[in-house]
Amino acid sequence: MTVRTLPATKAFPVEEGVRLCGRCEGRLSRYNRENYCNRCLRHLYEAELARPFVPPHVWQLPDVQRSLIDRNFGRLCLLIRKHGELRQEDVAALTGLSQAFLSMLEAGVRRLTNIDKIVQLLDGLQAPMELTGPMLRSPAADEAAHQSARNRPTRSRPMATVHATRLSPEFYTPDHGAEPC
Repeated sequence: MTVRTLPATKAFPVEEGVRLCGRCEGRLSRYNRENYCNRCLRHLYEAELARPFVPPHVWQLPDVQRSLIDRNFGRLCLLIRKHGELRQEDVAALTGLSQAFLSMLEAGVRRLTNIDKIVQLLDGLQAPMELTGPMLRSPAADEAAHQSARNRPTRSRPMATVHATRLSPEFYTPDHGAEPC
């Protein structure tokens, strides 16, 4: 029995104004506000859930921070795997380093001394910039950190106003803003 595959071209001409799924190019319902059909959305959602990641709480742990400060990357990987409930294959997928190399790194047989590999490891694990410093991050990771900093919510009131409201009423005049009398 032979299996036939459909050609990649569209079987039917598409009318003007008809929206197509961004993944499978199937016709979207007029009620669908997304750019993907439900089947493709389900697939994308499941793929995102299956992708390994380092939980943010792991970077708060003192032993993880100490390993990073000491540049003991074998212990760092071991602690991240232990506290993040990850396998060596997961860390390998995140960092692009081989599972065999990670095994030797954790066992102390190999050391990570190449700066490019260190940057690759820390970028893949998405180590916070506050812990690594800018020298151990790639320019792409540096730009991503700046982008997330720009997207953070700002204070609703200027800092001077916040401090002025803590003062007693005789030192604060509402008609002049936050400046003292």
